[in-house]
Parts: sequence; C-alpha cells; structure tokens
Amino acid sequence: MRLSAALYVGYRKEFIVLEDSAVPNLSFSFLLPGALAILLLSFALYYIWACMPRSGTVEWIHMRDRPSFRFIGGRYPLGRWDVLAIVLIVVIWIPISFFNLGAREAPQSFHVFQTEYVIIDLGEPTDIGRVRYYTGLGRGEYALYFSSDRAGWDRQGEMTQGFAEQFKWREVGLQNTTQVRYIRLRAESNDTLHLGELAIYNTRGLRLDPGRFTLEWSIPVAEMGGLFDEQYTVPDRASFHNSMYFDEIYHGQAAYQMVTGVWPSTELSHPPLGKLLMSIGIHLFGMTPFGWRFMGTALSAVILVIFYCLVKQMFDKRMVAVCATIVFASSFMHFTQTRIATIDTYAVLFVLLQFWFIYRYISQDYETPFLKTLPSLGLAGLFFGLGAASKWTSLYLAPALVLLWLMYQLMRRQHFQWTGQKGFGDYLWKTVLASCGFFLLLPGIIYYLSYIPYSSAEGYGLFSAGHWRIVIENQQHMWWHHAVGVAEAEHSFSSAWWQWMLNLRPILYYSDTLPNGLRSIIMAFGNPAVYWGGLLAIFAMPAAAFRRGDGRAFAILLCYLVLLLPWMFIARTAFAYHYFTNSLFLVLALAYVFDHLLCRQRGRYKTAIVAFSGMAVVLFVLFYPVLSGWPMPDWYAQNVLRWFRSWPVH
Repeated sequence: MRLSAALYVGYRKEFIVLEDSAVPNLSFSFLLPGALAILLLSFALYYIWACMPRSGTVEWIHMRDRPSFRFIGGRYPLGRWDVLAIVLIVVIWIPISFFNLGAREAPQSFHVFQTEYVIIDLGEPTDIGRVRYYTGLGRGEYALYFSSDRAGWDRQGEMTQGFAEQFKWREVGLQNTTQVRYIRLRAESNDTLHLGELAIYNTRGLRLDPGRFTLEWSIPVAEMGGLFDEQYTVPDRASFHNSMYFDEIYHGQAAYQMVTGVWPSTELSHPPLGKLLMSIGIHLFGMTPFGWRFMGTALSAVILVIFYCLVKQMFDKRMVAVCATIVFASSFMHFTQTRIATIDTYAVLFVLLQFWFIYRYISQDYETPFLKTLPSLGLAGLFFGLGAASKWTSLYLAPALVLLWLMYQLMRRQHFQWTGQKGFGDYLWKTVLASCGFFLLLPGIIYYLSYIPYSSAEGYGLFSAGHWRIVIENQQHMWWHHAVGVAEAEHSFSSAWWQWMLNLRPILYYSDTLPNGLRSIIMAFGNPAVYWGGLLAIFAMPAAAFRRGDGRAFAILLCYLVLLLPWMFIARTAFAYHYFTNSLFLVLALAYVFDHLLCRQRGRYKTAIVAFSGMAVVLFVLFYPVLSGWPMPDWYAQNVLRWFRSWPVH
C-alpha cells in the first residue's frame, strides 16, 4: 500500500525571505489606515444614532419590550431587477477574476527519466549562456555535462527538481561554457523524473533553434523525446503566470495525478473532493496554470450569485443584497484565494450552501407540512457532505447546524402548544430520522465515494477491502498531519486567530523583482474596510439577537463564532486564509446592519450604505496589484500599501 508508506513532506513553503529594514513612508502608510479607522467609527456611531428610539415616540415608550425570538425569512422570489443585478455583478466580476489568471499554454508532453541519459548535439560549437527547463512530477536532479568533442566532459551544474519546484519554469545560469557542441543530460534520482521542455540560450540571450539539434538517447525513445516539441510554450521569464506558486505544488499536482489515474502522492492531508473538482479545469484546458486555477475562479462567480440569493432571502431588500454582494466581492480574500489552485474555495462554497439551506429550513412557518420541510433540510445535508469531502474545516459549522436545528424544533413545539394543535410528536420522530439520513448517512456515502480516484489508482473496486483500507488510513494520515506534522512546522507568514480578526498578518504567496524598479506581489489578507467594519458589525449582533429577538443576527453570530472557536485551541501552524469562511459571516453581519438602517425608513441612510460599499470597492482598486501580482513600482508597495510593519509587502 502506497498510503501506509507515504511520507510527510516538510510543510516549509517556498517563499522569499524579505528584509524588514525599510521604514514605510508615514505620509501614506500611517494616514490611510488612520483615515479608514475614523470613517469606520463614524459609520458605527451613525448606525447607533440612527437606530436609537426618538424621545417621546411609541418606539421609545416600548423600548424595554422584548419581542419574541424568531428566525425571520421567507421564500422571497427573485424579481427581474434582482436577475439584472446578478447578471451585472457576474458580468463585471468574471473579467476581473479571470484577467491575467495564468498561461493557457504549458508543456503537456513529458519525458520520463529513470536511469537513462541524452546527448544533445547542437550542430555547431556555441557559447551557452543558460538553460531553461520545465519540470513535471518526480523529485531529484539532472546533471549537466558539456563537451566540445565528446572526448572529455565537464560537469557544469545541476537542474534541480525538488518537491516545491515541480510544474515550474526553472533556469540554470552557466559560466565558462564557450565553444560547446554537446550537452549530456543525466537523471540522478531514485525517483522517476518528468521533464517537460528544454530551452537552450547562447551568451547573447538568444534561444537556439532545436531544429538543428540531434538527440542521442542511452535507450530508445520517441523522436526528440518530448524535450523540444513545445518551444512555443517557453516564456520570457518564469512567474506565477506560467508556473505553480505556494500550495499549488500540493493541490494542483494532486489534481493532475487524479486526471492521469495515478496515486495522488503529492497531497494526502485533505479529503479528495476539492482536488477532484479542481481536476475538471485540467480536463478542459490541460495541465496549464489556467487549467489548474480555472475551477476555483469560475466558482468565485457562483459564490457571488449564491451569496446574493441568501441575502435577498434573509432581508428581502434588493439594495441590501446588491451592496452586500459588492462588499463580499471586494473583500480581497474572495479574489486572491479563488485564483490560486487550493481547495479553500470549495470549502467556502459548501459552507455558504450549508448555511443558506439550513436557514431556509429554520425560517419556515411552524405549520409547514413535514414533506415540504425535506428539500431544504436535505440540501443542507448534501452540502454538508460535499464540504466534509473537500476540507475538514467545513465540519466546523456542524455545531451551529445542530443548534439551529434544535432551536427550530423547540420553537415549533412551543407553537403547537400555544395553538393547541396535535401531531408534533409524529412530525418530530420523522424529522429526526430524515435528519440522520441527510446529515449522517448521506455525507458518509459522499465521503466514501470521493475516494474512488484513490482506489482506482491502486486497482481496487468500490466495495473492496482495499478501498476501505485506503479511506481509513487516509483519515489516520490526515489526523497525524494536522495534529503533529504541521503543528511542529514553522513558517515566516503564519498567524494566530486574533491576528486574522484584526487583519494584522497577511500571508505572502508570491514576490518577484522585475526590471525598471517594478515588483510583482500576491498576498492573501482581508479588505480593511470589510474585516474591521465586519468585526464592528459582529459586535452589534448580540444586541440584535437578544434585545430585538432577531434570529438572523443570532444565526450570523453563531456561525461566525463556531468557525473561529476551533482555531483558538488548534496547535497547528495556521494562516490568514483559514479566516476565509468567517468572512462570509462578517459580510452577512454588515448586511444586517444595512438592513437595519433601511428599516428606519429614512432615505438618507441609503447614502451611508452606498458610501460603505464604495469604500470597499476603492480599497479593492487601491490594493489590486498585491492581490493579483500586477507589476507595480516598489515605492507604491512600500509607501502606499504597507500599512503595518507586519504586512510583508516589500
């Protein structure tokens, strides 16, 4: 069994260690967060003032009255203007999210080296400046030998292909390589090494024409061996646009291994479904950066549509739905995290769907017949199972689902008692049975089926003992990985849960120095307006839930807390992207605040809501370069975007 023999690969990521000596220009790096803090506090005070009962009014007289607690909601249909709003949001979002996502072309044919070597005859003596190559699966290195006459060979260096260096364009700089006619490339590894493409340059920086090359292999192989057959894919320089970065080396490779039907040895620390979904893009567009990032980016638009529908259902106000969806789209993390080939997008998608359908269930009328309660309950269970099979963090929502379900049953029972109706007991036992099926049996089946690619790679059938063994051993491996392996790892950009709440420690995914004083940077963190403003809105939820008896505020607060609480006790290395699911409920809390302002029936409150949404969009535009990797001047990164010294923007 390969699973039992799988070794934990060190969790240290490939990143650039940045100097921390430069002091940001205080004219911008201090004033911008200061100005934002003032605006957010002003908005919070404005909200408090707007919601205070006016002296002498009926509302003021009854302000001590506490309404009965209930989950507000309904089956509000989407009108034509809602559909138009959704279409406009998606039409605007898709070009933004897909722009410069990744190269559509990359080497697709790989020569698999084992112990053989190849001698490349360049056709004439040439001064070699550098060799560029595209790596595939396998870990090891290739030795480079140069010769002018094949009588004597000089070893000039190695082409490395470590675990963090796969599916990337790499380069070997060379010295003293004049009058070279023959290059010998030998694999030096116990592992099989997949090499996608070679590009050889002279000392003037010109790429040599492979049409003049002659290849001599130590063992018979196909013509050119797949090393010079896709020269059109060779980029001018290696970057995130044409190579894997950060955790793509785990999840993207595992998705590719599923496509090719081999054991996904590169990533066994999470359940299979997220990587299986990612493989759809590889099936459609090949093993290219665009292909392995496609599904996450495409689903980012789906998430916005679902989010709009959820907000409309909860608050029945088009303006609230539009503004809240715009704010969530501008939340930074939704953009950056869905453009990298990791599984967090799928976890967020299924958490959102779980909450949507469980809220549809608990906001039903208490006299809804049993059969009509099943669709929402069943869909909540379905997406609970899909989330569990994608990433274990989706399971953190389970306590909230259970508590909300239990509260609804108690409130329904109380309603039956008040109205003198009978039949609650019959309804309850059927609901309990259905819930066990939806939230235990169905997720178990989904989870079991998600391992089909693993067992197929080993030649096991669906109901074989081998399939069961793979499922069980992978759970043990995942538990060990997160409880022991990652807990002992160190990372320069790790962070604690309280730093996520305050947006204090982003994670640097990518950094590259470009010509002409430009930088290309990708960071994962939150929009300060959304994270800080959303946190202030979360603080308003207890009063809304317990003073006004609003179940919407209670559900938002509960889900936010149960998703955050485990991280207060988990010892493993954690990062800012683990707060991505919480950002859903930060924005839902803001949506509640928007709705409450509009319920005051004062038209001027609309201006505050639009202004807050606009502020989120402005910050998204301001920080776009460090969210997308778009080239920017170094002074802009240092003096405008680095608000705190803990933000690694330089």
